[in-house]
Order: sequence, then C-alpha cells, then structure tokens
Amino acid sequence: MPRTAPTTTPGFVNQNGQMVVRDTGFGSETFPGQRVYQLRCGKCGNEYGANGTDVFKRLCPECQGGAVGEKLRERGPGLFG
Repeated sequence: MPRTAPTTTPGFVNQNGQMVVRDTGFGSETFPGQRVYQLRCGKCGNEYGANGTDVFKRLCPECQGGAVGEKLRERGPGLFG
C-alpha cells in the first residue's frame, strides 16, 4: 500500500476549506507521477479531482475561482467483486 502524506489523507481540510474525500487510484493526466484525489468544497459541496501536489493549496473551481480540477473517474467492478 502506498504511503500517503498528511495532505492527501481522507479527511484533511486545506486552508481554503477543501476536504480530501478519497484517493481515486488513478494517475494524474496533468502531473505525471502523481495520483488524483477527490476533493469536496466545504462552502458549496462541489466535488472535483486534484493531483497530490495541489491538494494543500486548492481553491474550489465553482465558488472560489480555482483552476478546473482533474477528471474524476470510477473504477470498474473487479474480477472478484
């Protein structure tokens, strides 16, 4: 299991009110070598993706004028479930 930084741990809330919901398990399309995390805005509830290097400083793209987030994708059903 990969080691996560405190800023990418689910439940972490950055100084702009953006909370980490989960690690999506997908790699970043804009920052190779980074993973995409699902964030939720504490002000408007918008959910979007962000790479691990941006979590600590993200602003919501809906209500705070932040950059467009990374695409959120869902994993398909696994072989055994």
